[in-house]
Amino acid sequence: MKTRKALTILVLIFVVSFLYLTIHSSVVLSDKNYAYISDYKWDKNLDNGLAIAKEENKPVFIYFWAVWCQYCEKFETRTLPDERVKQMLENDFILVAVDLDDDRATSQRYGVSYPPHELFVDENGQIINRVGGYVDADYFYNVLQMVKADYYSNHGGQ
Repeated sequence: MKTRKALTILVLIFVVSFLYLTIHSSVVLSDKNYAYISDYKWDKNLDNGLAIAKEENKPVFIYFWAVWCQYCEKFETRTLPDERVKQMLENDFILVAVDLDDDRATSQRYGVSYPPHELFVDENGQIINRVGGYVDADYFYNVLQMVKADYYSNHGGQ
């Protein structure tokens, strides 16, 4: 009887753990050209993102991430869904996602060795600002405002 009770408890713990992890994990889908993270469509190719940035006169937000990164998941489930952050990213930035396990050239180019890492560059790939590690929505929104103001004061426009 004790064995059956212990087995039942173990199964229950497993099910609860599985449900918890399923609910609190962010879904990352990807195809050849794009990654879909936290309801955003990200270009996976920096050169494409820079070309679009030139056309649209917008700065580029490069998000360095990895599937195994717990703090990336936290950034994707807590920071990116914030409505202020979402609105500003979608309207004022070109989005590029770099999987550190797949694109070592881009991460080496910018000296990024760990995820998450948030990098802002102009249309020529010159660094405007960088944030290393997880940041909450309020902090990240303030960074977005500073980058936007700095970029447009130097490039005209919006």
